[in-house]
Amino acid sequence: MGERLHLTRWQVGRLLKEALAKGIVRIEIVHPRARSHTLETDLVERTGLREAIVVPSDTDPATTRQAVAQAAADYLADLTTTPRTLAVSWGQTMSELARAIAPSWADGVTVVQANGGLSRPGPGDPAAIITTLARQARGSTLFLPAPAVVESPELAAALLREPSIAEVTGVARGADVLLFSLGAVTQESVLVQSGCLSLADVTHLLAEGAVGDAVGRFIGADGAIVCPHIDARSVGLQLADVAAARLAIAVAAGSAKHAVAEACVRRGLCHVLVTDEDTAVELGRRFIAAPIS
Repeated sequence: MGERLHLTRWQVGRLLKEALAKGIVRIEIVHPRARSHTLETDLVERTGLREAIVVPSDTDPATTRQAVAQAAADYLADLTTTPRTLAVSWGQTMSELARAIAPSWADGVTVVQANGGLSRPGPGDPAAIITTLARQARGSTLFLPAPAVVESPELAAALLREPSIAEVTGVARGADVLLFSLGAVTQESVLVQSGCLSLADVTHLLAEGAVGDAVGRFIGADGAIVCPHIDARSVGLQLADVAAARLAIAVAAGSAKHAVAEACVRRGLCHVLVTDEDTAVELGRRFIAAPIS
């Protein structure tokens, strides 16, 4: 290569070093077992997903979550057609995905917030996620200036009619790709820690049969909304918008996400699922016991 470009070995080395520093070039060692292709094929056949990305599970839940987030970041960066608009939800897994995304993964992408944010700072900060994804794509950001869940349905409806918020949700609704992580219903939820939901709300959701949330919308085992009153207090894309997305990529890691991952797939809320081996095996078992309709 040096001879063809009339460069010395030293010059080639210096250029490669600069390219690595700027993110133009990446050097990776990809282990042949980094993805479980047999499980991926099996999951697609059983569930009707367009695609499944499955990575090894670890005994440490945090390590598993990081591996799934990295796999989702790689999948996004490797899409055949780079999205011009990317709608994203937020959470701890999405934070790790943003940190894992490759520099210059795309060029000129508009990253838009798919649902409202946090009432106060907490883990999974949407601003940091959106800003990082856009910066690494030399793109722009579009934020949704409202909490994920507000005090009343009337307030939520008024916010959604506000022109600046309506514009953002409109862009998110028409995005080329919708990317979101699935959340569990627990007292440790980011929505609870941030003050968007109360412990009483969590208790009520569990009593109504909620198994988790997709883009801030709490669903039951059948993938339908479980508590219309709380759903009416939510600001962002509706569940119907998620189901109608051009390409919806759901990310789920760990045993706490088994039920919500199943519900998401059964309801057709995602085209692609990025997950870990244990979750994939469990979903395969559940879809054998109760095939998709």
